[in-house]
Amino acid sequence: MILPDGSKPVELGSGTITALLGVGGMSNVYEIWNSHLEMNRAVKLLHPNYSLDSKQRFETEIKITAKLDHPNIVEIHAVGEWNGLPYIEMEKIEGVTLEKLVSDRGGLPFEVCTSIGILMCRALRYAHNHEYALYGETYHGIIHRDLKPNNIMVANNGNVKLMDFGIARPIDASIHTTDNSSVLGTMQYLSPELLEGKTADIRTDIYSLGAILYELVTGTKAFAEANISKLMLSKARNEFKPLDSYKINIPPRLKRLIQKCLSRERERRPQDAAALLAELMRVHKNLTALSPEAVMQAFTGSESGGKTVVGLRRRIPVRAIALWCTMALVVAAFVTVIQFVNQRRLEAQRRPPPAPAVAQPTMAPHPEPSSGRVRDKLSLAPKAAQKPSITVAQPAGIRARRSTPVSPIDELRNQYGTSDLLELFVKEIKLSKYQEASLVYGSMTAEQQQSKIGVLYRIRMLEALGDTKSLDHLLQTASIDDGEFYFAQAKYFFRTGNLEKCLYFLDASSKSRCDVINPVAIQQNILYYRALCYSREFDDHPGRATMKNALDAWFEVKLLLKATPEHNYFQKAVSEMQRIADKAKYVRG
Repeated sequence: MILPDGSKPVELGSGTITALLGVGGMSNVYEIWNSHLEMNRAVKLLHPNYSLDSKQRFETEIKITAKLDHPNIVEIHAVGEWNGLPYIEMEKIEGVTLEKLVSDRGGLPFEVCTSIGILMCRALRYAHNHEYALYGETYHGIIHRDLKPNNIMVANNGNVKLMDFGIARPIDASIHTTDNSSVLGTMQYLSPELLEGKTADIRTDIYSLGAILYELVTGTKAFAEANISKLMLSKARNEFKPLDSYKINIPPRLKRLIQKCLSRERERRPQDAAALLAELMRVHKNLTALSPEAVMQAFTGSESGGKTVVGLRRRIPVRAIALWCTMALVVAAFVTVIQFVNQRRLEAQRRPPPAPAVAQPTMAPHPEPSSGRVRDKLSLAPKAAQKPSITVAQPAGIRARRSTPVSPIDELRNQYGTSDLLELFVKEIKLSKYQEASLVYGSMTAEQQQSKIGVLYRIRMLEALGDTKSLDHLLQTASIDDGEFYFAQAKYFFRTGNLEKCLYFLDASSKSRCDVINPVAIQQNILYYRALCYSREFDDHPGRATMKNALDAWFEVKLLLKATPEHNYFQKAVSEMQRIADKAKYVRG
């Protein structure tokens, strides 16, 4: 059987072939036109010379992909057969592959790199935690195993979508083997454990995404060797050019994260997509205030300024320079010692020999012949006069004068070595000395009190002291553009029962920069309070939609804290999910 070449209007799927989009080792991808919907779609059709294994993997891809529903994963519309060959009909994404984008533009702006990484992490987090039925068995999680730029589409509207689950498999089971052709095609992005024949897990996809991020930042593959033997050797050793070797100032946190993803040992990588997503979000917020979606829309809507080629830094022979410097120091020290010895020798030769010592008799004082005065001995020459030490006792009944008392704030100034009251205020709060901090706050200037740092740390102080009245007044009168402040407002509205405004400020907090608080801690709190809001909505209005929102929100909390099940938030998530499920059964009953 000869497959269509895309030049003729052959019926396929729900429409007619209009173009051949791509040819792979296992299948062809066509563009079709659906006249009823008046839209293009893409159809992936298996080659007629398929092997039994390739057909099984294609059928598995159909079953897996059809069960995935995520905005960053390509959408499947239908499956079927054409002349006995299975096909998948999916959405046609108007855009380019990530491989084409990097080929045209080279290294991408850092905020674009983090945006793509974040959107892919969301897709992986969903896939790695998706529960589904396959061949009569229930599985939890899907490993993609073939992440690469050619399997990621960047749409013209900025959306980023993951495609091609051809060799994907459940996390906890192996369904099909993988032949060598699929391995060789994506060698640059394969993790070391797959090359060594070990079992894949979710950290396998983390490694591949790290290799993609490396390429987005530099415009160069981490493993760029064209020779297959050299490529195999560098992959086996996991040797790639360090990011420091490129002439580009990569943000240190992003650089460390990419290199961590590319660790040879799985234990040293981010342990799941949620952890990688959280760190990428922190890096992203330090680069831009725009959301990843907004960054991608602006980037795809802008005109290309040409290809960005990132060169390598000139290598400095550090070891040779260090050896040369050491030798120079040794020679200099040796010359100095020789000069010193010679100088001392010359001085010794020029110095006259000492005169022989003559004992002088000790004479007692006697009258001088001419004047009759008494001459003192030389050894008894008068020395500088020393005043005797006299201690005067205070009369009884008279108290000693005390020193002037030091104020508590002056004591803090002496303790911390600073006169800045705002700095003293912050230090006392960090040490949980809230009463002392309150005293310092009263002495601060109005400008210091109304500054961002002053307001944020006063919020912490008032919360710790339980002064709800003053805290509520502060939140209603102050205006600070900071994630921690928005989160404090969210808690205020949750406390007052305004769930709509609470959710609004939680969303504002998650999208805003935090100048003081740890972003990890506030992310945990945002998810926790969001889940509390949805739990209360479910309690107020029990129903399928409110139940789903609440369960999804608590699942996010569990997912974020699964490494620390003893955490209070994790325990609360477990109990709330059970309570909501039980209440839903009761309501339905």
